[in-house]
Amino acid sequence: MGKNATITQIADYLGLSPATVSRALNHRSMVGKDTLARIDAAMELFGYQPSKSPSSEENSPSLIVLNVPNIGNIFYQDIIKGARSSADAHNYRFLISESPLGHSAVQEYCQMLSGIGASGLILLNCLPEEDLQKIRKICPVVQCSEYNKESEIPYVGIDNYSAAKTAVEYLLSCGRNKISLVNGPRNFNYAAERFRGFMDTMSQAGLSVPKNWIVQLPEVDFQIAYAAVCKILNSEVCPNAFFAVSDIFAAAIIRSAYRYGLRVPDDIMVVGFDNIPISMMTCPSITTVSQPTFSQGYAACELLMDLIENPQIHVQSLILETELIVRESTSIKRGV
Repeated sequence: MGKNATITQIADYLGLSPATVSRALNHRSMVGKDTLARIDAAMELFGYQPSKSPSSEENSPSLIVLNVPNIGNIFYQDIIKGARSSADAHNYRFLISESPLGHSAVQEYCQMLSGIGASGLILLNCLPEEDLQKIRKICPVVQCSEYNKESEIPYVGIDNYSAAKTAVEYLLSCGRNKISLVNGPRNFNYAAERFRGFMDTMSQAGLSVPKNWIVQLPEVDFQIAYAAVCKILNSEVCPNAFFAVSDIFAAAIIRSAYRYGLRVPDDIMVVGFDNIPISMMTCPSITTVSQPTFSQGYAACELLMDLIENPQIHVQSLILETELIVRESTSIKRGV
């Protein structure tokens, strides 16, 4: 290799990630003694001379990257806050990267992570195992909110299937038997699992769902949801309840019902998901499944710190609890 050898080439030679070699140069106290000795020996063997600059001093903080599909989606805001809080507590810099991160973009993304010397990645996209392993070769990874549960890459999230069942079972217990689903893009794990929970619960109750009552939307957007629900409510036969996989969708349902002179919850009950601020701003307020978004981000970053400091340890994935919060959109008695 010689003096032109790169950190990536040395990492490949040793079977380590470029981030580990980078930490050996810039943050030696964060690398185990045995690993540090191997890296130093390899650098001496190949005559590698690291360039010195103010940014590479021992006290320069390392970098955590958080990948988010769409930063404009308000759902992600508390996850970001939680992850940033943990990163700050550990004196790490924090970078938000917005990208849907499909299969074709993974290699380019890996190059970006290597180029900026990322110490670790919090991933809010659900990727196939092959792509997760490509990223893992660059730096430690923790999945957050969206996750591939078949992968060995650790994750923090919720049980979307069980949460959806709880929501639909509640609507059934309220005497509603004609329930429509307003769902997000099925390429997201949360949408696929909530769809499965909805369909299984309806089937177990012996109820069929007309095809046009299952609304599959390309993104979480109020206007798109409003148009889709108006189409349903303009039909001869209407649902008497909706399960929406987002509070944004639930707000659009309430607005659509108002347009057609339908009362919520008397004529139509609505259950949303996420417990974002809009769920308390609508009239009526929205019954919703609350998930601990701040805690997901914080816990994901804490798991990542464990992996960075001890690359060989096994980190246990976390499934956090959800809660159904009953508000006016399902309560016949106003103000409850």
